[in-house]
Amino acid sequence: MSQFKSASEIVKNEGFFWGDDVSVAYFDAAESDMDRHWAEIIGPFIDNIRYETALDLASGHGRNALRLGKKASLVYCIDIHPENIQVLQNRFASETKFVVIQNDGYSLPFIVDGHIDLFYCYDALVHFDLEIVQCYVKEAYRVIKTGGHAFIHCSNYTGNPGGDFRENPHWRNFMSCKIFTHLARKAGFTVLRIQKLAWGGIPDLDCIFLLRKE
Repeated sequence: MSQFKSASEIVKNEGFFWGDDVSVAYFDAAESDMDRHWAEIIGPFIDNIRYETALDLASGHGRNALRLGKKASLVYCIDIHPENIQVLQNRFASETKFVVIQNDGYSLPFIVDGHIDLFYCYDALVHFDLEIVQCYVKEAYRVIKTGGHAFIHCSNYTGNPGGDFRENPHWRNFMSCKIFTHLARKAGFTVLRIQKLAWGGIPDLDCIFLLRKE
């Protein structure tokens, strides 16, 4: 029998990554830092990329989606948590370019193959279990158009293997730049750019990737 749990088991038994105790204060604080993050980290990776259709994975309260919507004509805001879905629906109620969808925490069956120009996930995948990350990398490759891109922020923390990620610095789950590179290439992506990233004063705790579907 496999030692690995299925993606659905991870989502069910480990409560995905935040559980039910997400506070409004967290999202408010994260949103207040968004301009700085975009200017210093995100923008240099994707500002020169053209995208009409974007997918914001683990959209939270929409801080990333709002930014993506300044360039894209259609933004899919995907989240597993009902409370976040309600916030997103209220926030973007008057803007038709934002499509809010609740998913199962590991797949995107409602997005057809080759539909997305930019698959985007920032400040979320760092908390996901390795099996969940692999599921989403494969799904990203499926839904992205040929020539399209993925911008993904992942953990670079390999301490505490098999342990509770909530015991790790900034709730980073087990992952590394090399492991993620392997997953991306196995899925079919070309890795265009990798950058290690400090977080919370800890050097090289994270990685950001720019991938392309050839």
